Amino acid sequence: MTDRLAGLRPTIRRHGAGRRAPALGWLTVCWVAGGWTVLPGLPAHALSTSTDPAPAPSDIDRPAIQEMLLEIPALPLRESLTSFGRQTGLQILYSPDVLSDHRSRALSGRMDPAVALSILLSGTDLAFEMRGRMVTIGRLQENPGFLPGLTVEGRTPSAGAARIPGQSRGAGKTATPVEDLPQGLSIVTREDLDQRDAQDINSALAYSAGVRPIDYPGGQGAIDVFVRGFRQSSESVMIDGLRSGYNPYGLEYEPFGVERVEVLKGPASTLYGAMPPGGAIALVSKRPTDSPLHRLQLQGGSHDRRQVTADLSDRIDAGGTLRYRLTMLSRRSGTQVERTPDDRLYVAPALSWSAGDGTDITLLASYLDFRKMGAEQSFPASGTVLDNPYGRLGSNLFLGYPGLSSYRSRTLSAGYDIRHALAGDWTLNQTLRYSRSRVGYLSSWASSGLLEADRYYRFGLQDRPKTSSTLLVDTNLQGNANTGPLRHGLLAGIDHGRYRAHETRRNGTVADALDVFDPVYGGAYGWDTTLARDLTDSIRQTGLYAQDQIAAGNWRLTLGGRLDWSSTGAVGRLSGGPLVETTQFDRAFTKRIGLAYRSEGGLTPYAGYSTSFQPNSDSDVQGRPFSPSRGTQLEAGLRYRPKGFDGLFTLSLFRAVQRNLTTADPDNPGYSVQTGEVRSRGVELEAKAALGTGTDLTAAYSYTDAQVTRDSPYPGGTDKTGKRVASVPRHAAAVWLRRHIDEGAAGGLTAGIGVRYVGATFNAANSVRVPSYMLADVSLGYDLGRLGPALDGAALTLTATNLFDRRYFSPGFYDNSVFYGNRRMVLATLSYNW
Repeated sequence: MTDRLAGLRPTIRRHGAGRRAPALGWLTVCWVAGGWTVLPGLPAHALSTSTDPAPAPSDIDRPAIQEMLLEIPALPLRESLTSFGRQTGLQILYSPDVLSDHRSRALSGRMDPAVALSILLSGTDLAFEMRGRMVTIGRLQENPGFLPGLTVEGRTPSAGAARIPGQSRGAGKTATPVEDLPQGLSIVTREDLDQRDAQDINSALAYSAGVRPIDYPGGQGAIDVFVRGFRQSSESVMIDGLRSGYNPYGLEYEPFGVERVEVLKGPASTLYGAMPPGGAIALVSKRPTDSPLHRLQLQGGSHDRRQVTADLSDRIDAGGTLRYRLTMLSRRSGTQVERTPDDRLYVAPALSWSAGDGTDITLLASYLDFRKMGAEQSFPASGTVLDNPYGRLGSNLFLGYPGLSSYRSRTLSAGYDIRHALAGDWTLNQTLRYSRSRVGYLSSWASSGLLEADRYYRFGLQDRPKTSSTLLVDTNLQGNANTGPLRHGLLAGIDHGRYRAHETRRNGTVADALDVFDPVYGGAYGWDTTLARDLTDSIRQTGLYAQDQIAAGNWRLTLGGRLDWSSTGAVGRLSGGPLVETTQFDRAFTKRIGLAYRSEGGLTPYAGYSTSFQPNSDSDVQGRPFSPSRGTQLEAGLRYRPKGFDGLFTLSLFRAVQRNLTTADPDNPGYSVQTGEVRSRGVELEAKAALGTGTDLTAAYSYTDAQVTRDSPYPGGTDKTGKRVASVPRHAAAVWLRRHIDEGAAGGLTAGIGVRYVGATFNAANSVRVPSYMLADVSLGYDLGRLGPALDGAALTLTATNLFDRRYFSPGFYDNSVFYGNRRMVLATLSYNW
């Protein structure tokens, strides 16, 4: 097949009556096989409708088409061909009726466009031929001289290295080439996650520039990640284009159920609404595949870990219109902290249906049940990063009350994703998800990180069960249009979110302090008779958004705007007092503008400006609600995608400011004023490259200067103006190198090694310095099928994170506390694919 493709010198065949095409600027309408087809992007004079005999091969001036990076997900064939034409610059001619309800396979990697088109048409009765930059598609039986699609058995063949993503799929609501984005973007693929055996979202993002995960062994669900110096909340985590939810304690993200992770750096409110200015973390769930997928894994390792996973996908009917996927994980494990489990059960079924008439429906559901600890584990600075006369605290120290420090969350979610192809290049999309969460949380907490007499840790108890429900829906219309020489990628939509939660909190006391150097657990405790909190919270958010991605030659201009309405409320009682009811309404407009120039040599300079907003639930001394905080960012950068090998290199410079932050009211203790401000500026370098056959490199460096620029402390308090933002290092770097050996005595062996460096950080008052650290990670895998046919499909992988068991810390909840980092973890995984 390869020889046939290499020697292909096709000629275009005549279809229809050869009628002259009416020219509409850069739109050309052509009579093809009895129907008019709109061909965007080519001037009318480029099409020949002559009925003269086709020229001889020697007369054809066929420009050389080199291998190029293509990334097209599994889509209805018409949408795949549109994406193929846009990425290759080829003009695709076909009669709409020949496509019927065909669906294409996914493809990703650097390949010859003819090979790629053969893969897209595989499994259909369609064939094609090329003339110059023109491609004609028709039925094979009607066009015996056309080249048929490949017959693909099992997985779609990979054309070279397919590890360097070419498009953003999760962080934007459209499939956009990375080079066209006017903002920084980091992409972590499923292959990256598998290589490093990522066990949580923190480890998934550990090798991304500008991202600072806070490791929290055994911690309580809520994500704790800084992006470009700003702390991200659960509201800034997106799942399949919808925010993950509003309840941070009821949210946990299972990386085994994720196909891809993207971090869009800088304000993303023009697409998603309220969120911090650091950006959006987008997760893409696993979905049914067009090719059979069957994988089982058994895993064991440190902390008595026992885990089994299954990932199954296949066609249900012979035609592939119905496809399923079932992703499951069950784990029983301890952690480095005594009396602290890391147990979970995850089940995620999915069903895709190609319903015909250009309609595709995917049903998605998941159930996650996990148990962790309820102790805060915010270690005193004394005995960790500061000297203590009694020595150092061990990382296994449990800072809670056995039986009264537990955390369990159960979340059930279900939804759908509907895509309907309209006339031309337009599609109507709707995504919906409903979820319910039940959290049982018995917390052990301290009022500070200080020790009594250098060794006694005093803590309290809190019982805080919470139930919540969330409904999220997004509807949008997207398509392409031309105005003269300008090609527009248009997006317009509306999204809506509703959240309701009920939580009670009852405080308790423990009579005796815990001796952290000689702990004896138990003792007298008691619960308050009155609830500290009995509230029902509600949130409603609605947003209208629009975006225009304009292409003119090599220029790419992005314009976006969004108008949001937000309503937050609470009803209930505090400390047994009278019924209180509060309601706050906010409205905000956010915008984004960016410009990029894609040069022929692979260099793409870009610049962008974007804004964000985030509601404030607080009010001033007179009871007036605060306005939303506002974020702005200026960014400029340079991307380089070399022609000779798969690679993407990115340089970004940014300056972001968040204003209208609440700080202490110096004249009215216990109240706040809205005068706070934080500024972050920095440089990011990121590289992903395939360095020859079987060798991949991921590298990242960040310089982040994040500091408080306005503050108003209480009398006698610490003025944070000019202080560095807590937990954000100035310097951070990471490198991951992977090598796969396919031939020779070591054939079937895959090895990876990574190094992560995080610079020194400070607490909020900048009074405690947390030292820098460097960690090493390794991975070693072997294809057991090399040992004999009986083991085909089996593989063994050994991974170690923090290989040299380095002690490291991050600033904790309080000014005099820190979090212990993850100690060495070694895992062995046995996989079987069939």
